[in-house]
Amino acid sequence: MSETSVIEGVTFDGRVNTDDAQLLANITSSIRRGHPQIKPQALQQDAVALVCGGPSLESTKYELLGLIAAGSKVVTVNGAYQWCVERNIFPAMQIVMDARPTNARFLDPALPRCHYALASQCHPTLWDAVEGRPNVWIYHVGASDEESAAKALLDAFYLKQWHGIGGGTTVGTRAIAMLRTLGYVRFDVFGMDCCWMGDAHHAYQQPENDIDKRVAITIEPTGHPELARTFQCAPWHGKQLSDLIEMVRYHGHQFLLNLHGDGMAAYALRASADVVANEAAQAAS
Repeated sequence: MSETSVIEGVTFDGRVNTDDAQLLANITSSIRRGHPQIKPQALQQDAVALVCGGPSLESTKYELLGLIAAGSKVVTVNGAYQWCVERNIFPAMQIVMDARPTNARFLDPALPRCHYALASQCHPTLWDAVEGRPNVWIYHVGASDEESAAKALLDAFYLKQWHGIGGGTTVGTRAIAMLRTLGYVRFDVFGMDCCWMGDAHHAYQQPENDIDKRVAITIEPTGHPELARTFQCAPWHGKQLSDLIEMVRYHGHQFLLNLHGDGMAAYALRASADVVANEAAQAAS
């Protein structure tokens, strides 16, 4: 079976953009606000259209609208929330994970029927922004270190009755893991491009990323150089793709995933699937 290599011989190291002391302070504050936790739920029948912030959003807008007309639930992350609202697309859920206070802007405007899922590591300004809204949930980023201070804090407060959400270092891949925890198994993902498209790193203005350095990443399914494509990416783009591929390799039997657009992530999964399908057809002939 073919494997899709991101960069041969390179391991991406995801890092949190907030120091440990601030993360612990954020968690200490958020868990005392009394919001219900995200916990594993029974399987759900509804399909989910997960909208991330990549630059392909505008070119795939009508695909998204078609899925909404067919009954898919819209779930957004970060600035994709406002992108949808500005186009009269109203999310059923908004997910935020980043611990920086400036991300409170991702929670405006308030929608009466929207569910807001905030990570316990989110800054108090985000929790203040959703104060009084009827459908606010807290989830916890899974701690890989069994001895971490965050795990100890959560264990003590919840008497070990909490569930960590895995899925990697970005909110997009974590959102897939969280939605699977909630019982959803069918995902159409928009805007998870993992690359620049022209000069755009997002479908909207996000100045925090304007200074990101660019690196060239070539996607080449093993043994098929004719399918190689090179993309311009920030280091976090590469890490997001690495997280996504790992999720699909180890947990792909638990959900159906369709990435829309022509970004690096969609191409990596599509090219690998095409190669496997072609080789299987040749073996059967």
